[in-house]
Amino acid sequence: MKDWAELLHLNSRILEVAPLLPFILLWVCKCRLPVKFRPIYYYIIVELLLYILKLPSRLLFRNDIYLFHLSTVFAVLLLIKVYLKFFHSRKSSKLILSATLLFLFTAFLDAVFINGIFVDLNSYSQAFGSILLVSLALLHIVQISRTSIDILKQPEFFFSMSVLIYFSYAIVTYVATNVIYNSGYDSVTRIRFDRIISAPDAVLYAVHMGLLAWMFSFFPLSINPLQALPRWLHYSRWHHRSYKVLGHSSIALHHLTVA
Repeated sequence: MKDWAELLHLNSRILEVAPLLPFILLWVCKCRLPVKFRPIYYYIIVELLLYILKLPSRLLFRNDIYLFHLSTVFAVLLLIKVYLKFFHSRKSSKLILSATLLFLFTAFLDAVFINGIFVDLNSYSQAFGSILLVSLALLHIVQISRTSIDILKQPEFFFSMSVLIYFSYAIVTYVATNVIYNSGYDSVTRIRFDRIISAPDAVLYAVHMGLLAWMFSFFPLSINPLQALPRWLHYSRWHHRSYKVLGHSSIALHHLTVA
């Protein structure tokens, strides 16, 4: 069990860098994102920055719990901002904004009074935020399935599927982890159970980012596709290297032969 736990832990650490995939796609291809999708780009940037902050937090402070609290707040707020653009009715917007305010209040209580921003995972705010996002994703998928003939050609569908796939299991991860760390197990057992439970979460997080990257492929490029390639890959830089034969370069020799 120890070997499996270590392997799952290593796999989870590798998959944490999954936000690089959609970020590199946007940076290299320079996709022209519609306004309603731009919060997704900011969401990916925030996830990358928090990942970068995890490394010094684990090494120097041996505490990265506060980053989970921040990640939940930023993720829920930015993704809800996208859904506010999808649901056009005033009643829906009011309900979403009311639920968002309730989420912020829950996140504040969770960070200050319940779990503590440096003490334990934010299981309450994560559960509330995940339920809110999963509900919006389901409602949005039902909405576009009624109005669109081929939903597989709609980038909005892949966005909601990415939210549904990841945040539906994120509820289980945070709540189960919190239960384990407060069940009286010894430290070694707690760490092993934590790694086993969080392993599917890391895989689904990578799937979540992969679906967002796939969604970005639906948008047009802001530059010529050939210019989107790195300079060293551009075909215009490929040319035959000249070499000398009996004091003449290969190009001059070719001209003499033709003449």
